[in-house]
Amino acid sequence: MCRRFSRLFDLSLNKSSTVAEMFSLGWEVGGAAWSWRRRLWEWEEELLGECRLLLNFVVQTNVIDRWQWLPDTVGGYTVRRAYQILTTQTDHIGDDIAALV
Repeated sequence: MCRRFSRLFDLSLNKSSTVAEMFSLGWEVGGAAWSWRRRLWEWEEELLGECRLLLNFVVQTNVIDRWQWLPDTVGGYTVRRAYQILTTQTDHIGDDIAALV
């Protein structure tokens, strides 16, 4: 969302909120999830209208809202595991990254 609606993200006071937290605050028109540093201009309000596609979003209470490290979905991210991936899969990394490692 921060990429697609970067302008709204820049103005938001809830940058670190999860989707579940935003949902619980209410993201309908006038909902508390939408807190801004300043009043939105008309074109930003229109952009917010596009963003409200989330009104049809269903939050699943049995699913954890968190980042997931794809190389190890069970244990999660560790520096050790990232280093192992970078040093054992050298054919997939560029010269700049290989030199850094």
